[in-house]
Amino acid sequence: MPISEIEENRVIQTCANCDNTSDVSFEDIEVGTVRDDKSDDAVIPLPICTSCGAREFLVRSAKDEPEHPAPGCYGHKHRLLTDLLHARLVKNGRLAEGMDPKKVHSRKPDKKTLSRWFKNGLRLERPNSKKEREQDD
Repeated sequence: MPISEIEENRVIQTCANCDNTSDVSFEDIEVGTVRDDKSDDAVIPLPICTSCGAREFLVRSAKDEPEHPAPGCYGHKHRLLTDLLHARLVKNGRLAEGMDPKKVHSRKPDKKTLSRWFKNGLRLERPNSKKEREQDD
């Protein structure tokens, strides 16, 4: 479910499957998955879509990931918002049970980068068609 906006304590997401838009409080999401003694601190599991039942996950940038090949495109901006959301959740202690906060890596975009690409707030307009979205990712 792509992020379309981040506010102080909530995120607005749009279901990639049915285009249903949801407001999700930071209290309803957390960083990480833990299963069978294996954990992944890069993942943000999103709530199940109330409209169609889809379940999606956001993944923050890797520690050594290079700069995006197409700065300013939808995929680049979405990656920045995902990284920012991840960092805010970690800062607020929103971690899956079993995650060690000292070992969780975040990649928070700096203020200069955010102000360059989000002049009108932390909002992201999705390309109109599914085909356009797939081409831009």
